[in-house]
Amino acid sequence: MTDDNKELTNYFRKVSYFDSDFPFSIQREIDLPQDYNENTRFQREFWKIIYIVDGSGEKIINGERYPIQPGSMFMIHPLDVTTFHIQSSGLDLYNILFMPDLIKAALLELQDDFRFFTIMNWRINSNERPSERLYVAESDMEIRRIVKTMEREFKKMPQNYRQRLKLLLVELLIILARKGNKVARENHGDSIVSYINHMIDSYYKENLTLEALGHNIGIDKSQLCRIYKQSTGQTIMDTLRIKRLEMAASEIKRTDRNISEICFSVGFNDLSYFYRAFGNHFKLTPGDCRKNK
Repeated sequence: MTDDNKELTNYFRKVSYFDSDFPFSIQREIDLPQDYNENTRFQREFWKIIYIVDGSGEKIINGERYPIQPGSMFMIHPLDVTTFHIQSSGLDLYNILFMPDLIKAALLELQDDFRFFTIMNWRINSNERPSERLYVAESDMEIRRIVKTMEREFKKMPQNYRQRLKLLLVELLIILARKGNKVARENHGDSIVSYINHMIDSYYKENLTLEALGHNIGIDKSQLCRIYKQSTGQTIMDTLRIKRLEMAASEIKRTDRNISEICFSVGFNDLSYFYRAFGNHFKLTPGDCRKNK
């Protein structure tokens, strides 16, 4: 358990914010400095998009600090532990709350380079934490229009308002994903490393290939490997192997699962190779690792 989780005292449940047949809510509110203490953190059962209308300070997410100014936006997944450090007299903001099931069909059709929409399929009862990559953006006139329209539809509930809210939510998510991809393209070398690290962190259990990674980015695998090695000092496959070994070690220490089961569950397909790689990396056997937990 992390220090953030030890400090957590508020957990917001979806039943308090929306009906099960339409898991969506948008509210504009004013948050005051006295309402937040950095030692009191918040977590929730649902996804949340925060849109800052006015005010300044910091949004604290999983211990990291992100500056707040008018127009700032944050997309928070359920396991994020968050709070505010408000430096102005208050924060005028919108909270857009939803469950991905609301737009499940649309999410299956949407794609982007950083798998923005894939992580939306994460389940609250899953044993795995989704990618910790945060989606932080600055709004524009188009986003402001969508948010204001959402608020009006939600409050006035005209005919077919639920269908329109679904469409608006999908539109907003598409724009946020495009903004993230635009930044990635403008910082091409850094974005390639970020993309690969993101894919390894999120899909280390799967059969990640250099060909597939290169295809997703649009470059051949030799160029992909060269850029990554120049930026990080190690190969993509080295990073993937280390990630799998570290996750295996964590499982060995944390659980009583069979070591061979853990080996295959983290993405290795050869038990003998796993033992050799584990010993070379940690300088002890998986069995000794368990004894030392």
